[in-house]
Amino acid sequence: MKLSKKIISILIISILVIAIGSLSVACLPTTTTGDGTTTEGTTAEGTETQEATGWKAIFANYGTWIWLAILVVAFYFLLIRPQRVRSKKAQEMMSSLQRGDEVVTIGGFHGRIKDIREDVLIITIASGIDVKVNKSAVSKKAVQQ
Repeated sequence: MKLSKKIISILIISILVIAIGSLSVACLPTTTTGDGTTTEGTTAEGTETQEATGWKAIFANYGTWIWLAILVVAFYFLLIRPQRVRSKKAQEMMSSLQRGDEVVTIGGFHGRIKDIREDVLIITIASGIDVKVNKSAVSKKAVQQ
């Protein structure tokens, strides 16, 4: 859990830095020339224009792509990666089920595994009552006290 908080905080800080940088580029002074065209970064006389350089040029040319990349990275760390981790843990839990383990199904049945087949478990929920469920219906192993 600590690792994900660190990643989220780094992601938020980097987004804030990029946002501040892009706002500074977006707030460049503009002037209108006599023929109605708009120019950015003019000199004091307003006759010459300067080409954007450095970060200004990068944001001017690739700003949309940079935001798209940030959005993809944010979706990966906030949605896709946690889902993969949960899925991997569930798969490991299903593969580690053994006869005699106490489990809880999605429906809330508590029972002990009597037999394991390909995709099916036979669970004893009470003396003499056996239930056949899919392996995917097991939500977790019950903690034995």
